[in-house]
Amino acid sequence: MKAAFSIFEKLIIVLLIISFSFLLVVQLTNYRNDFSVSTSLFDEDNFSYLLKGEGLSKGIIVLKNLDYNYKDVSILVNGEYVANFSESNEVKIPVYNNDIVEIDGTKYNNKVKIKVIGISKNISSPQLNKIVTTSQSIEILGRVQIK
Repeated sequence: MKAAFSIFEKLIIVLLIISFSFLLVVQLTNYRNDFSVSTSLFDEDNFSYLLKGEGLSKGIIVLKNLDYNYKDVSILVNGEYVANFSESNEVKIPVYNNDIVEIDGTKYNNKVKIKVIGISKNISSPQLNKIVTTSQSIEILGRVQIK
């Protein structure tokens, strides 16, 4: 009986080592080839909750830097950097419901004005033509409300 358990234990250890090695090989192959396998219900414009089955729409906000001399103003969504005005004085950012959009003007001593010049038709807040002024601070543009 002891011999049977010893063989069974060795078999489980060998299978564990083979499985772990296979997992590492697959992950390294996918990492190097930038090949990803889709294993969720996400797509580009809409994602669904697995339990509720309801979708969450994406909206677009277009912001314009009214003081184009200050190009290094960053746009943050939920505290994370998404864009800046280094290439153009207009930026188009994708947002979801309840996202917090902030303007980071901490790199400049002078006042920098950012204006909302476009919103997708499914966004009720922030309002079109809203202007945020920042001076060495991070100012909140608003919480995104999707209709």
